Amino acid sequence: MPVLKRIALIVAGGTGTRMGNEIPKQFLVLRGKPVLMHTIEKFFSRSDEVIVVLPADWISHWQSLCEDYKFNVGYKTVIGGVTRAASVRNGLNEIDSNAIVAVHDAARPLISTALIDKLYIVAGEQGSAVPVVTLRDSIRIIEGNANRAVDRSAFRLVQTPQCFIAGKLMESFNNIEFEIFTDEASLMEASGQTVFLVEGEHTNIKLTHPEDFIYAEHLTI
Repeated sequence: MPVLKRIALIVAGGTGTRMGNEIPKQFLVLRGKPVLMHTIEKFFSRSDEVIVVLPADWISHWQSLCEDYKFNVGYKTVIGGVTRAASVRNGLNEIDSNAIVAVHDAARPLISTALIDKLYIVAGEQGSAVPVVTLRDSIRIIEGNANRAVDRSAFRLVQTPQCFIAGKLMESFNNIEFEIFTDEASLMEASGQTVFLVEGEHTNIKLTHPEDFIYAEHLTI
């Protein structure tokens, strides 16, 4: 079986409005440097190529940050789309169809290199690899004005990177109205592809709210 090229597609196209900051969260500083730099470094050491999708209006800002922090890690820049899904599709256009692509949120810098390796390996064997974690809190479902308890053991929280054979993922983008899907796993499932789940990491959080940065400062990166 041929060894497939491993491509990291880091999506950094969000504006981070929930953070309550004018600067998108991927450019905010965590432990001495911008979040996106931490994320790129994690994947650079485990991938054959790193592609970063950036919003057009923030490319010059990112370039200035790279100069300020003397960030010289090699990667390719792609301009993002209006939505996250459109940004992923723009990045896929730059990837060979036979490669394994790991689509990752730029605002998840705490992922371990061990999990990255595991996901690439499983995707090569199974055709897909999506990290999930168990729920730690009780959950309830809202039904109109009523609510009821739900067995949390039947549910999982979905993380990134979501890994697939690039050509298969692109086929899904071309054949389905992709804008309605919030992640690649849902899109692939809707197109008839099997989604293989892998145990993720509870520390692989997405930095969404200010308190997430406080938590991340105390975790090992």
